[in-house]
Amino acid sequence: MKRVVFIVVVVALLGGGVYWMYERGQGRHIPSTPPAGAPTAGTCYKVDANGAKAALPWAGDPVDCAGAHTVELFHIGQVGKDLLHRLDDAKGDGVRITQALLYAQARRTCLVQGPLFLAGGWHEARVQIVASWIKPATDGFFGCGVAEVTGPTGDQFAAREGTLKGALAQDSPLAIACVKQSGDLLRYVGCAETHDGEYSGVYTIAPPEAPFDEAAVKSATAKGCTTVGLKYLGLPENGSRDDLAPGSVGPKTASDWLGSDQVFACYLTSLKPLKATVRGIGSAPLPLG
Repeated sequence: MKRVVFIVVVVALLGGGVYWMYERGQGRHIPSTPPAGAPTAGTCYKVDANGAKAALPWAGDPVDCAGAHTVELFHIGQVGKDLLHRLDDAKGDGVRITQALLYAQARRTCLVQGPLFLAGGWHEARVQIVASWIKPATDGFFGCGVAEVTGPTGDQFAAREGTLKGALAQDSPLAIACVKQSGDLLRYVGCAETHDGEYSGVYTIAPPEAPFDEAAVKSATAKGCTTVGLKYLGLPENGSRDDLAPGSVGPKTASDWLGSDQVFACYLTSLKPLKATVRGIGSAPLPLG
């Protein structure tokens, strides 16, 4: 297995990361309940990935989750009031630093609550966790949502019907199988369809809340996903294949790393189209299409 080639795909886990309006003033009253008209958990919307980056409520009226929709809100939260007051008083670089802390806190909450709602690890499924501030953002309320997506980049939402609550409990139809290059995009496909890569597992960088270092993250994921891939193929840790390369999808920039769970989805990629799974094939020939 080649150890130097991997997919560089960044998944944006939190919509609206750069959006934050604030007012200055010491000791202002910060409400403990969301404003009137704010969406609640269980609200669904028809919105695309770009639309989900805006502050809530999103454009268009909420829709019945039993009907066609793209995003389902599953949790409404509020960041710490101490940080909100700190932002009120911040100046210069302190504004940017405090905004980053608030952003990380909101994102982390959504990533913790997501698997509880889904009843499984979302990195292993064709879903994306998103979060957006609720207007007015100065009060620190945010909504966590989940969307079914068409590919690893998570930038195209799929219309669906019905709730995703508990959808990943067991043998989920949303489990990731294989991926195929379609123009400039990667999309999820079944492994019986001609494909270019196959999901092999997840790799988590430790310790939690580790500082971001681009070179270190790149090196760690390359090594980690190589090990995951070899196990998936049924090869020993010192094994190798020249016709497959490890790839990864996860937080590979400072902004995506902030507040993330540091989990990467690992893939095995081939330069030649495959027509079947490579799971457990060991050193046998690839099932080329």
